[in-house]
Amino acid sequence: MPMTAKQFEKITKGITTAFPWANLFPNSDAVEIWYRKLGDIPYDVMAAVVNRWIETKTQPPTIAALRQEADIVVNGVPPSWADGWELVQKAIGRFGYMQREAALASMDEVTRETVKRIGWQQICESENVDALRANFRMVYETMSSRARESRMISAGTQQKLEAVRAVPLIADLADKMNLSITDGKENEHDKGDGHDGTAELEPPGIAGQ
Repeated sequence: MPMTAKQFEKITKGITTAFPWANLFPNSDAVEIWYRKLGDIPYDVMAAVVNRWIETKTQPPTIAALRQEADIVVNGVPPSWADGWELVQKAIGRFGYMQREAALASMDEVTRETVKRIGWQQICESENVDALRANFRMVYETMSSRARESRMISAGTQQKLEAVRAVPLIADLADKMNLSITDGKENEHDKGDGHDGTAELEPPGIAGQ
């Protein structure tokens, strides 16, 4: 359940008391912005995050840092690429390259998507383990970062991002539909006047009479 404004007021008081020099909430506008960006997080989660921050950090938090910490409280510390690599090695030994779907089903989401990007058969048949492991680490960390960022973004911001992304698609579709309609009208016009699009030539001797 999202925080109420009254509950968020307690959060701001705790942060202000612990870091008075930071002046994070100088006016009502600042409080409103922070509340809009953190209000979707349940109060008990945010209270736990702020308490831990106050007890373990020497610098005041940012909105992004609090959302990141809230994600850890809810979902736990994300596994590392080494954890994912270990799952892959176990899947290779258990399923081999012939049972791709069963192997993928034995992995967590980030590991599974990483394996799909690289290719299950390529992983199983690779003879250069060092290069494969390095490639796996690079792809895994990219996928993990994207997944975590997606979880951290609030539903409201996510909807706005999707709306912005949809605008070029809608415009492109409208252009294609307009072009199709225009082509159709031109074709109907050609059929209606009996012309096939080529100029008619007058028979010799008639011109100028």
